[in-house]
Amino acid sequence: MSKSSILQIIVDNRERKLMALLEEKHPNIKFEAKQLDVADIVITEDVAIERKEGFDFVSSIMDNRLFEQCLRLKETYSTAILILEGLNDKVFEKTGMKIESIYGALAKIAYKSGIAVIPTRNLSDTAIVIERIAYREQVKDSATILSRKAPKSMSVEERRTFIVEGFVDIGPKKAKSLIENYETPYQVFKAIKHTEVTYTRTGNPKGIQGPLSDLTGFGWKFVEKNKEMLFGKLKEKGPVQKKIDDI
Repeated sequence: MSKSSILQIIVDNRERKLMALLEEKHPNIKFEAKQLDVADIVITEDVAIERKEGFDFVSSIMDNRLFEQCLRLKETYSTAILILEGLNDKVFEKTGMKIESIYGALAKIAYKSGIAVIPTRNLSDTAIVIERIAYREQVKDSATILSRKAPKSMSVEERRTFIVEGFVDIGPKKAKSLIENYETPYQVFKAIKHTEVTYTRTGNPKGIQGPLSDLTGFGWKFVEKNKEMLFGKLKEKGPVQKKIDDI
C-alpha cells in the first residue's frame, strides 16, 4: 500500500482543533469522533495517544491530573504515547513552575511509566505524527481499531465505575461518585429512572427531583440524555415503556 492509504482513527470529540486540521490537511485520515474514556486519539486496539499542549501539560502537573491520566493510558493500551505539543520558552516563562519540576515529571512518565513521549512544535506537527503512527500500525502491521477498553487489572468497584463511564456527559469523577452512592450500575440505572426533570410554568426545564437531586454535578440535561439512552423515549407508551416500569 502507498502512503496515501486510507487510515482510520478515533478522536475524542473535545479535540475540535485537531479534527478540523485533519479534515483540511490529511484527507487520507478518516476519523470517528467519540467521547473517549481514556486517551485523546486511538490508533489501534493496542496503541493510543494522549495529547498535551505545553500550558495544559504544566497545569496537569500542578493539579495531579497528569499522572492519573498516564496511568490509565498505560493500563488500558500496551503502547501508550504522550504527544507533548509546544513546550517552549513561553511556557517555561509564564507558568511559574520550575523547569526542574517540568522535566522531572517528563522523566517520570518516560522511564518510570514506560510511556513514549514525542515532542512536537505545534498542532500541524502533531497531525503528522498521528498520521505516521497510524500508517505504520494499520498499513504495515494491519492492526485493528477498538475505541473503549477496560484496563487489564481492575477491582470490582473499578469495573462498575468503568461501565457507568459509558453514560452520556460523564467522566471518571462523576462515574465514581455514582458508584460510591449507589454501589452497582443497576442501582444507578434505577436512580436515573426515578429522577424527574422539573419545569417552569412556561415549560422550560429548570432542575431535577428525585435520587440524583441529592448529588452535585447532575442536572436535568444529564437525566434527560441518559434516560433516552438507557430506556428510550419515556413519554411514548408501548413495549419500551413496559420494560422500564419493571425495573
